[in-house]
Amino acid sequence: MKKILILGVLVAAGFIGESAHADYWEASAGLNYNRSEFSGNSYSWTRRFGGSIGYNFSDSSTIEVGYQHSYDRNHFEGFEDSTYDDKVVSLNIVWNVFGRNAQIQPYLKGGIGQLNRVATISDSLGRTQVLHLDQMTGVAGAGLKILLTKTFAIRMEGTGYLIGAKISTWKDNFGATFGVSLYY
Repeated sequence: MKKILILGVLVAAGFIGESAHADYWEASAGLNYNRSEFSGNSYSWTRRFGGSIGYNFSDSSTIEVGYQHSYDRNHFEGFEDSTYDDKVVSLNIVWNVFGRNAQIQPYLKGGIGQLNRVATISDSLGRTQVLHLDQMTGVAGAGLKILLTKTFAIRMEGTGYLIGAKISTWKDNFGATFGVSLYY
């Protein structure tokens, strides 16, 4: 019942609000889940969700505050069980390639964020190690929004968090999400 109510609110919100132009707000949310099964009760899964609030100060430029939460689990039967709980809060500049009047809107994202990671690793002997990592990170991303109405879009985004702001580390903490955007 909750899922139907949330879907109804999102659909209704797509038909009210401001049409896309400069000087408006955008709220976005996205999620991703994947799982892989290996032999002998071994598996790996990732759950990622996030959201952002952005102010569009021109037809093609947005300043955005984002939050991303990712939880990864890797279980290798008889060898290791590990979890990685990552939270990133970021401030980004988003550039819409075709501007706000285009129905299909590719975009690029760059920014700076704070990564907080808790890694828990247990081995087959029952020893557990917990590591904490809190560091500044760069943000690099690209995505695509498809406007279904003037105030509602679906979006796909890939984002990499750059360790030490080194562009070569974008694949180390990369994730993709699928979600929606509402314009007000």
